[in-house]
Amino acid sequence: MSKSFMFAALTALIWGFAPAFEKLGLDGKIDPYLGVVIRSIPVAVIAFVGLAVMGRTASIATVDLKSALLVAAGGLIAGLLGQLAFYSALKYGEASVAVPVAATYPLVALVVSVVFLGESFTVQKLVGIGLVVGGVVLLK
Repeated sequence: MSKSFMFAALTALIWGFAPAFEKLGLDGKIDPYLGVVIRSIPVAVIAFVGLAVMGRTASIATVDLKSALLVAAGGLIAGLLGQLAFYSALKYGEASVAVPVAATYPLVALVVSVVFLGESFTVQKLVGIGLVVGGVVLLK
């Protein structure tokens, strides 16, 4: 089993638990935007503390501007806009539906990767995406 697959599986496990906590929190008197802000604060603090503990704060200065802007754009798109949309789906619907529907993002990632990054389109990828989308259709 590859290192990449193990980390991806760990990600699925972690991300599978997180929406339960978030749904419970959003059931209270909190709107989705405030939820995203509250969620982001400990992430930012712990991330910076982690850099300091690892002695890597100086590495921030070595990152080129283009790379930093692209990663920041991804953070804004996924971490702010995507999370806001996801929290809205959790607040106003069932987690058992919102999570799988949101998890169809591999379809978008596949199209973007093929069109803009020049990655290959294979039958295996098509079947995998078909299974993901098929599962969501069953939930509708």
